[in-house]
Amino acid sequence: MALNQTPVSRNLHASIKFLGLELEDLLYLGMAGVAALLAGQFLPYFSSRSIAGIPMNWAMFLFVIVGGYAALAIFKTGKPPGYLGDYIAWHSKPHAYSAMERDRQLTREYLIEDVEE
Repeated sequence: MALNQTPVSRNLHASIKFLGLELEDLLYLGMAGVAALLAGQFLPYFSSRSIAGIPMNWAMFLFVIVGGYAALAIFKTGKPPGYLGDYIAWHSKPHAYSAMERDRQLTREYLIEDVEE
């Protein structure tokens, strides 16, 4: 009985990139764009305004997408894959500090000298 062979992809660790950004970065950018679209739709100051004939909610969406893409492209230059997700996770979680580590700035004196009045 012959053994059937199936071709296996050898490049399993390749990151998926579109327009030079990773898929996770584009998802974060899309969420920020949708938030700007909703803010432009429901905030009273922006609802009746337009820029060059484009309603303000769509203009804000385009500004966030184009500006965010440029900022992410500059920010991610030379960084490892998954850096933005790790960066956001690190800043959004509470930090655990060691009790054995010295304080960077002392808030009060450790030793109080006896003062006789």
